[in-house]
Amino acid sequence: MGMLQMHKEFAGEDLPVSECHISYQSSAVIREHFSQLALQNDREWLDASEWLGAQLAYALSPDVVGTIRSFGKNAQQSALVIRGLPIDHHLPPTPYKGYESPESSPLANAIHIGLYHLAGLRPVAYQNENGGQLFRHVVPASGGRGQRSSHGSKLTFGFHVDNPDLPLTPEPLGDCSACPEFLSLLAMRSDLKVRSSIALLDKVLGDLNANVISHLCESEFLISRPDSFAEGKKTCLPLLVFCDAGVAFCRYDKENTAPLTSRAAAALLMFEAALERVENQIATVFLPGDLLIIRNQRTLHRREGYQPRDDGADRWLIRLFGMQSWARLKSVSKEKSHIGLD
Repeated sequence: MGMLQMHKEFAGEDLPVSECHISYQSSAVIREHFSQLALQNDREWLDASEWLGAQLAYALSPDVVGTIRSFGKNAQQSALVIRGLPIDHHLPPTPYKGYESPESSPLANAIHIGLYHLAGLRPVAYQNENGGQLFRHVVPASGGRGQRSSHGSKLTFGFHVDNPDLPLTPEPLGDCSACPEFLSLLAMRSDLKVRSSIALLDKVLGDLNANVISHLCESEFLISRPDSFAEGKKTCLPLLVFCDAGVAFCRYDKENTAPLTSRAAAALLMFEAALERVENQIATVFLPGDLLIIRNQRTLHRREGYQPRDDGADRWLIRLFGMQSWARLKSVSKEKSHIGLD
């Protein structure tokens, strides 16, 4: 089964989703070049990013390298799928505690950081989210299975933008860092029964009239901080923000958005109806070695609920956030410049 099941409305030369495949030879070269890595913490991974990116550029075909670099520069591209990446041979059991040392998956982490460098992106983390760690393990964590979060499993995790209470790209910064611009998921283990979906914001807004869209731009929505943050917070914010060029950015989160007025409730209902249309969704099945990277504020994503087997081989993805620069990241310190205040 392919990773993306795209409806015909998405087909064509102007499709904002790019896709590339890694050849057997490229995979073998990557594995060989990264076989002796012994990096121990996030800072060491970041310090090695230029070298990791150079190794990938050498191993991958010019077409694949060009696709990755183009994605980072082309604002019209909402998502990039890369298939067939090598992953670590000797993985530990799926980390049901929700955390695993980066040393346990050095190949996957090296590829993740190297691909970000090729795309011209900066990996980032947030002080109170995921313990300030770069790599979040998207697993059926034993302590969060009833949550609607990346550590949940039994309940459907509805369409959302990650870290939605933080400032969107067109919004000014206050005391906290901006919302992450990019989000990627690298599959370590898969479950073919678990389907995820993405929805392109422009496609959804195309089903709404100007009056509804204008209501979504009012600060009449209560946005709660997601469960992945250690500290709870609620903020009154608009659901949509447009930049000067007329491009829309979104902070919708199914589990953490509440309308505060009757017109906001009506607009949200119509937005959600458009979002739920099958024609506006791209279904996703992750296979080991698949990587999906999206523009977080321009693409929404969702995962269906499932029952873990608890056999050590359950679904396991690794998530990473990115920015085009650290200019909109208010760092906690000079020593931890990649970790933003939130």
